[in-house]
Formats: sequence, structure tokens, C-alpha cells
Amino acid sequence: MLVIDDSEIAREEVSRVLRSAGFQVVALPSPIGATQAIVRHQARIVVVDIFMPTIRGDRLLTLFRKNQRLGHLSVILMSGHSEQELEQLQLEVQADAVISKRHLDRLPALIKRLAGKER
Repeated sequence: MLVIDDSEIAREEVSRVLRSAGFQVVALPSPIGATQAIVRHQARIVVVDIFMPTIRGDRLLTLFRKNQRLGHLSVILMSGHSEQELEQLQLEVQADAVISKRHLDRLPALIKRLAGKER
């Protein structure tokens, strides 16, 4: 699993929650190198912050979808925004799931649900 978030605090918290649930986690502070990390670690799920300075998470998702090598990915967009705003964005960019940073405790169950589905 790959976690991408420019906030060190958020990245560490997401990684902690996922590791506590038994997931192997690779974390990046920016989208730079994400494709290489996905291929190298055979990541199937990416949790990406929406609002990052280099590229927004929803735009990164669009790039993943256009890359044939990354077609297997499930992408979860994450933000501190309201769940209603996140759900609207999910529909617009066809993310596999969205989660508010206020509800990270729900992330392991969400990932287990996504892992059971094939893209």
C-alpha cells in the first residue's frame, strides 16, 4: 500500500493506522516517484491527499488511470474536507473511495473492502 501526503503528521498518522491494522505501508511526501514506488512495491491501493502543492491528488488519480501499468490500482482520495464534498469529488474523478482525515479509524475497513474487489 502506498500513502502520499505532503503533511508529515498526516502521513505518519495514516501509516500508523494502517500498520496497526496489519498492512505493509510505503509513504511518500509528494507524488514525485509514486509510479516507481507503485511498481517496485507492487502496490494495489494508493491513499493520496487531495491538496498537495506539487499536484492535486485528484489530478494524480487521473494520471494513474491513463497509465496502462497502473490500471490495477484502487485509489482512495483523502482530505480534511467534509464527506459531502469528498463524495462529490469521488463521483467527478471516479476515485474508488474517499475518506476524511477526521475518520482515519475507518480506513482499514475501507481498504479491506477495496482489496476484495478487482479493478
